[in-house]
Amino acid sequence: MGLSFEPPPAYDLGPGADLGMWLTEWGAYADRIVHLGPADGRGHGQLCWDVLAPTGLLAPHCGHCRHGHRAPRGPEQMESALDSRIPPHEVAPWTAATLIRNLVHTNGGDGPMRPVADAIGDGLAAMLGTHADWRANGYAAYREGRHGNVSWKPVTEATFDAAVVGIGNGHAVVIVATGED
Repeated sequence: MGLSFEPPPAYDLGPGADLGMWLTEWGAYADRIVHLGPADGRGHGQLCWDVLAPTGLLAPHCGHCRHGHRAPRGPEQMESALDSRIPPHEVAPWTAATLIRNLVHTNGGDGPMRPVADAIGDGLAAMLGTHADWRANGYAAYREGRHGNVSWKPVTEATFDAAVVGIGNGHAVVIVATGED
């Protein structure tokens, strides 16, 4: 018996989708840190720093302790961690992977919400435009990339994290996924 399996149809967020609302809902559903706002002149590092600072995932004032902190200590180090430039044709799938992927258990698949994550990724890529500047801290979530591995530079104190930051067309977006083993 030959069954054919076709990918599910693209998910439609609806006409005039409010991506801010979708991201807020997604952040609550998938336990992600999400921010969509105006581009106000902050760079990628400063923007990501400002979004993560209230979460408790940073330890900038720890000093010289024995905890072995890995996260950046300020916006400049955050900028250095966000050193993977995302090519325009990979923005939507990279963003969707960061929205949906479990960073600890890599064999579980993306689950039934992947089409929704793809639609949000497509919407964000379109909103920020083809000339937007997208950065990531590596390939912890987007394993399909040209490097195809899980190397990354941490942006939080979590065991694993994946960050995507985009600035373009007057908009700025930050998506951060974390995981503990």
